[in-house]
Amino acid sequence: EEPRLTVGVAMSEQLMPEDIGRTAMITKVAAAVKDAMANAGITDPADVHYVQTKTPLLTIHTIRDAKSRGKTVWTEQTHESMDLSNGGTALGIAVALGEIDMPTDEDVMHSRELYSSVASCSSGVELDRAQIVVVGNTRGIGGRYRIGHSVMNDALDQDGIWNAIKDAGLELPERPHTKDLGGKLVNVFLKCEASQDGTVRGRRNAMLDDSDVHWHRQIKACVGGVTAAVTGDPAVFVSVSAAHQGPEGGGPVAAIVDLG
Repeated sequence: EEPRLTVGVAMSEQLMPEDIGRTAMITKVAAAVKDAMANAGITDPADVHYVQTKTPLLTIHTIRDAKSRGKTVWTEQTHESMDLSNGGTALGIAVALGEIDMPTDEDVMHSRELYSSVASCSSGVELDRAQIVVVGNTRGIGGRYRIGHSVMNDALDQDGIWNAIKDAGLELPERPHTKDLGGKLVNVFLKCEASQDGTVRGRRNAMLDDSDVHWHRQIKACVGGVTAAVTGDPAVFVSVSAAHQGPEGGGPVAAIVDLG
């Protein structure tokens, strides 16, 4: 009867190019998250610890399609639309789980205090709707694994990773070390984002205006290194573009542990 890991999946209604980054997207994603929860056998949003999604971003073709129908899109910058799609999806997750009230169109990408602590959103050209995977815990399902979550408050916040591991049910000392994991950590899953003010703990960095390497690559490498220093294993999942996913400049952390 102990809570153990469960997974549910769902697909949203079709996301039109004019929906991306707007309340129409948020509403459709929120409905699909609830469907995925039901598929996982989860009724309490507090039992949801990780929501992985894939959604469409804008392409030249879909932008032209919207215009041909007299519609507008949030941006015509296709690369920017990746962050936009991820952010809009994360807000949909947050609404579904009761983390925030329904935002406005103007909140998307601007009101960074609105976020989900369990969202992990990616986007691409493969889909025309949101693919939702909800991971949480439920009783009576059996198995060995349990999932927990927390957030990193910035790119160096190791405590956020340890807190996710503890939340999954692994007992740790007050000041844990990698050796305390005892082979019980299955893996951790993180989202990360360069802070919009271009600093980490008051120190300026060049990630946002580096003319050589895009900040996506730099923050992923940074947080990946911090995470591996905690787990003792570089085989961790670290994804970039975390708008509305965890605190600004930080990001959500999910951890799965083997409780035998």
